[in-house]
Amino acid sequence: MMENAQAQLLVNIHEEITKGSLTDIQIICKDGTTTGSRIVLAAMSSYFRAMFSSDMAESQTGVLNLPTVSLPVLQDVIKMCLCANNLVSESNCVEILDAAEMMQLNHIKELCNIFLKESLVLTTENCLNWWRLSKLYNFHDLSNRAFSYLADEFPDFVETENVVYLSKEELMEIISKEEMKCKEDIILKGAMKWIEYNNPDQDDVRLIFVNVRLDYVNSQFLFDDVVYSDIACKHKSVQEMIRKSLTLLGGRTARSRVNPKSPDIFVLHHMKTSLLSCFTSDNKWEDIPPAPVDPGEWYSAAGLDDKIYITGGNNERKCTLIYNTARKVWTVGPDLTHEHYGHSMATANSTVYSIGGYYSNTIEELSESETHWQVVGDLGLKRYSTFPVTVGENILVMGGATQSARSDVIQCFNTRTQTVSQLNTKLPCSSELLRGCVHLPDVYLVDYDSHVMHLQVTNTDGQIQIQVKSTVEWKSFTLFFGVTHRDGSLLSFKNDGISKFNLAEGKEEQSTFPKSPRSDSVYDVCTVFSEKTSR
Repeated sequence: MMENAQAQLLVNIHEEITKGSLTDIQIICKDGTTTGSRIVLAAMSSYFRAMFSSDMAESQTGVLNLPTVSLPVLQDVIKMCLCANNLVSESNCVEILDAAEMMQLNHIKELCNIFLKESLVLTTENCLNWWRLSKLYNFHDLSNRAFSYLADEFPDFVETENVVYLSKEELMEIISKEEMKCKEDIILKGAMKWIEYNNPDQDDVRLIFVNVRLDYVNSQFLFDDVVYSDIACKHKSVQEMIRKSLTLLGGRTARSRVNPKSPDIFVLHHMKTSLLSCFTSDNKWEDIPPAPVDPGEWYSAAGLDDKIYITGGNNERKCTLIYNTARKVWTVGPDLTHEHYGHSMATANSTVYSIGGYYSNTIEELSESETHWQVVGDLGLKRYSTFPVTVGENILVMGGATQSARSDVIQCFNTRTQTVSQLNTKLPCSSELLRGCVHLPDVYLVDYDSHVMHLQVTNTDGQIQIQVKSTVEWKSFTLFFGVTHRDGSLLSFKNDGISKFNLAEGKEEQSTFPKSPRSDSVYDVCTVFSEKTSR
């Protein structure tokens, strides 16, 4: 009963103020004038209480100036305080929030906070503004939500003009976020748009590029859009970072920061249409659905983004099969121009290459549209069982066999000029069959004569340099094996299990990895970073 009486008393006071009776102060807002009661305003807010109990002009003149508050908002705030009505809406929320912050009305601020939590629809156009406002008013949940939205939708946000209006601190908070889902190309694109518009000093530019994961950026994007940009030309520190990345990056496609630490390893088994099995990043075996075609033995494969491209084979020497690792489905791609068997495959600049083999000298390229293969190079001789190493825009074709003779030759195919040259450096061992893994600048090669060769490959200003670091012996693997690198060791996949070679100690160590449920011959392995959540 008492609470009802008190509530009615406040409602009556509000009605008298609204009528203009019993008022003792004039209030001038930014869009109109009204009257009010000093005692009511002082009871509402410590802001007004301090004003009217001091020597401030308002207490002397009887005129209150509120140049940042509109008259409707003032009237809504007074009614909310006296009558306990919630008048917050989409149209007035920000203005009421500003007024409540100035007047130190925390309960009104909380009503705004509740409204925004329940009703706010974030978009790429408004998320930056709401991120800033919620930080300003210490709405932590809303701030986190707006920031997460901005980070998750960064590919679309970069396409808006808002990206250039980020403060330096805001940009750094975004690009240093560990869990960014978009590909790193997008992050770099946004950072470059911001730099071009804001023209920061050299230290800030360097810091921005330090926080971009250049080793996750598509090498072709770096070469086409960054190397010769005004930003790179003006900043030597950026030039050096890009040069190192192009040296180390090889033909890696764009990745996001949410990739697993280790890629999935796809093992090339052959049993009719059963062509692949997967050894996951958490050391589990997964079988892969059968392919629609049996290519026969000695097909080859390469991973690009979340797809595995398989070409050639003893039965179908021109066939192309594509396995989508995210959707777990096969498709049949366009036929090769020439027959390839015992050949190698590589990727560079988001393009797939089929190289040489027992029946052909040619190098073929699959266009990004996946509509046709095109002959783009010629090795000059038939080479099979080689190992390709992508270094920037170059593919190094190493070892293997030529006309039944072992080879220690390294040829270089430049994907831009489409020329083939032979390097002066030769492998420390001639090999009839060569497998390996690339962890640039380190390249590890293994042949079935039990040699483990360690090379360091660098690309300085377009010049390929190869240094032979060591050659040690492992065990013989016969013709059927594949090699990859994981956590400082080489893993060799064979039909009877996985062997492990400790690179630091230069010797084999006991493997605790589970044995594959399949016992088919292993022709090679390829690795794929799945990017199911990135764009």
